[in-house]
Amino acid sequence: MTQAFQHRGQLATASAEWAKIPLTGLQPRRNLNLSDKKADWKEALGTLRRFANSYEYKEPLDDSDAYIALTKYEKWKEMGEEACSLLIYGIDLGLSGDVLRPMYQEITALYCDMGALHQQAITGMTQEKGEDYGVAAPIETRTNEYRIAVTLLSLANLLDAQDDVPAIDEHVLAFDTDQLLDYLCVGGLQLQEFSEELFHKRPYGAMKPFFEQLEALPDPLVPYLQNQYTEFFKLSPKQQKKGGEWLGTGPWALEVGALSVLYGWDDTALRSCARYPADLVDYARERMARSAEATNSADL
Repeated sequence: MTQAFQHRGQLATASAEWAKIPLTGLQPRRNLNLSDKKADWKEALGTLRRFANSYEYKEPLDDSDAYIALTKYEKWKEMGEEACSLLIYGIDLGLSGDVLRPMYQEITALYCDMGALHQQAITGMTQEKGEDYGVAAPIETRTNEYRIAVTLLSLANLLDAQDDVPAIDEHVLAFDTDQLLDYLCVGGLQLQEFSEELFHKRPYGAMKPFFEQLEALPDPLVPYLQNQYTEFFKLSPKQQKKGGEWLGTGPWALEVGALSVLYGWDDTALRSCARYPADLVDYARERMARSAEATNSADL
């Protein structure tokens, strides 16, 4: 008998609430075709709502056939990527941090549930077939899924949800992190040592000058923002493909914003770049300041 799966998240309830978010009167964070972006949002949300009400989501375990369980797990991975796209659409459309934060936390829960399914898939394949056949982690950081890892960890900082970082590192990434991911984990893991390896060179190889500093300062990130984001999005699709696959976090340099939150530096120079998520940096800083003030008041 197949055991019931204990969901950490409640995607059906959450996605029904997301459908109620008004998209009128919003101020997009960048120049875009508003009608097309709203259509992207609605399509992604519709896909997630159908999944949330499907048997694959509600009953993902299958003790009778390891391959069926593995197929369901792959569907979860596909929906995780769809959920991350929804977050980026929300950022583009101008949703506030207070709206984005609970969305992010539910999507993180989806990925943590995926981590539990990952372990179940490994166990099922091993028991039934004698080996696990290399069942992939929810996010494979050495593939093009790396951009999803950067997105999730960056938003943990930008939306003041750093408590989710340990679970992401363990259950979603299976501890397979590089230099940038280690830096983005600092707020949640208090790391003392960092990998010196970068898994992907585009665009992240251009961050090497930042990592090689004796003191973490934002100066090397100004040309990184300009060249790897602003100038990149001015290129034609054909030109963008030259030099290998680009695995940035979409239209926003979320990793740079996250580093600003982590280090608390003066980011005036970074704010001159249109691809810098300045208002999300402000949102995180304001929440952190209120939290610190509340803690100090409680200690008096």
